[in-house]
Amino acid sequence: MDELEQTPAEKRQLRHGYRSLLADAAARKKEYLEDSGALLLADLERANGLFGDVNNTAEGVLDSRFLLLSADIGAQRAHMLRIDSAAFDSLAYIDRVRTVLYGTDAEAGMEPAWGTVGKVAAGIARIAPRLTHAYGPLAVEARERRKAETARRQGGGSSSTAAAQIETMGTEDVRRQENQTTRLVQKVHRILAERGPINLFELVINPQSFAQSVENIFYVSFLIRDGKAYIDDSSGQPMIEACEPPQQEDYQSGLTKKQLIFTLDQATWREIIDVYAIRQSAIPSRKSVRGEQGLSQISSQVPR
Repeated sequence: MDELEQTPAEKRQLRHGYRSLLADAAARKKEYLEDSGALLLADLERANGLFGDVNNTAEGVLDSRFLLLSADIGAQRAHMLRIDSAAFDSLAYIDRVRTVLYGTDAEAGMEPAWGTVGKVAAGIARIAPRLTHAYGPLAVEARERRKAETARRQGGGSSSTAAAQIETMGTEDVRRQENQTTRLVQKVHRILAERGPINLFELVINPQSFAQSVENIFYVSFLIRDGKAYIDDSSGQPMIEACEPPQQEDYQSGLTKKQLIFTLDQATWREIIDVYAIRQSAIPSRKSVRGEQGLSQISSQVPR
C-alpha cells in the first residue's frame, strides 16, 4: 500500500494492533517461558500479519520493539534448555543397561544378556568405545608443581647469581644516568650564566642532531622547574636567562610559577633551524658511541 493511500484511521488502527500485541507480550512473559512455544509462535504470526500493513517509520518502530521482545524470550528459553553434561543422568543409564542385561525380573545367578546389549549398541556404533574413554580416563597422572626454589637448585647457583648481578647492574645504571643528567643540567646552567640572555631556540636546538635537541630541552626544564632560569617572551621572542632561585618572600609578594608545554617534531626542528639560521648549538654537541647491544647512545648518558 502506498503511503499516500493509507488513511490516518488505518494508521491509528495499525498502531492500536501493535500496542495491543506489545501489552499482551509483556503480560505473557512467564507463559512464554513455561509453555511449549506455541503461544510465542502465535503472537509472532500476529506480528507478521500486522507488518504487512506497515508503511512508515512509526509503525516500523513498534514492530521492532516486539521483535526485540520475542528475541529476548527466545534467548531465555534457550538458556533453560539442559544441553550440557549435567543433562545426562548416569544412574538412569545404568538402570536401563541393567534392565537390558537381566530383564525386569532379575534372579540370582542369572547370566547377563550381553548379546542383546551388543545388538542395541550395533545400531549406534560399529566399534565399542574403549574403557578409558567410556566414562573418562581411569588413571590421571598427577603433576606436581615445581617450586621456584627447587627449579633454582636444579639450575645451579649460577642463575640466581646472574639474576642478582643483573639487578645490581640495573640499579647502578640508573644511578649513573642520574649523575650524568645532573652534570649536564649544571653545565647548561653555567653556559646560561656565561652567555647572558639568549634565545631559547639558539640555546637548545642542535642543527646536527634532533635527539640532542630534545635532550637539551629536557635539561633546561630542570632549570626552569628549580627557578634557576626563566623565560621572558615580552619582546616576542623566547629569551632565557639564568637567575637566582626565588625565595619564599618572593612568592608572598605575588610571584607565581607558570608551566609551559613544549612540543618538538622533526619538521618543526628543521623550520626553527632555517628561520633562526642556527649553525651551531650554544650547548656543545655530545659525541655518540656504540653500546654493547649495537645501539647508538648519546655520550651524556654513557659513563666517560
